[in-house]
Order: sequence, then structure tokens, then C-alpha cells
Amino acid sequence: MSLRLSSKEARKNEKHFSFVKIIAGAAVLIALVFVVYTVVKNGITIREKTKQYEDLAAQTNEINQKNAQINGYLNGENLDEYIENIARDKFDYANPDERIYYVVPG
Repeated sequence: MSLRLSSKEARKNEKHFSFVKIIAGAAVLIALVFVVYTVVKNGITIREKTKQYEDLAAQTNEINQKNAQINGYLNGENLDEYIENIARDKFDYANPDERIYYVVPG
């Protein structure tokens, strides 16, 4: 056996090596596409969840303000104002010197 490969064996090894390079390149390309896809998908999900969080935080703030107002009514603060608001909103009452106008869209 000689240390030198015959030209047939050398071509066979070159073909095998180029095939391995092609497979390795394809694997790297597939992995890269998967990573980019995952990053983009996660970015979109993060934006959606951030928007959802901001909406929920705004709703929570609004409910906390309403709770503070109701707690003030329950503690006796502004009880007359609370009764007046209910009379106006739920029963359409008004003070004797007030007029209520209803706007009907054309």
C-alpha cells in the first residue's frame, strides 16, 4: 500500500467531503432559519402580552379608583353626594331648579 491515494480514491474522498459540506451547510441554514423564526415569533408574542398587560393595568387602575370612591361612601364621607349620584343616574331625578335635556341624535 502506498501513502499516496490513487486518483480514483482521491476523487471518491473529495466527493464524500463535498457531500458532507453540503449537508453541514444545509443543517446550519435550517438552524439559522429556525432561530430567526423563533426570535421573531417571540418578539410578536412579547408585544401582544405587553399590550394586554397595559390594558389590564388601566382597567385595574380604574377599578381601584371606583373602589376608593365606594369606600369613601361607605365610611360616611360624601354620603350625600353618593345618594345624589344614584338619584340622578338611576332614577333620573333632578333638583327643583334644574332642567334635564335629552339629546336625541338626528
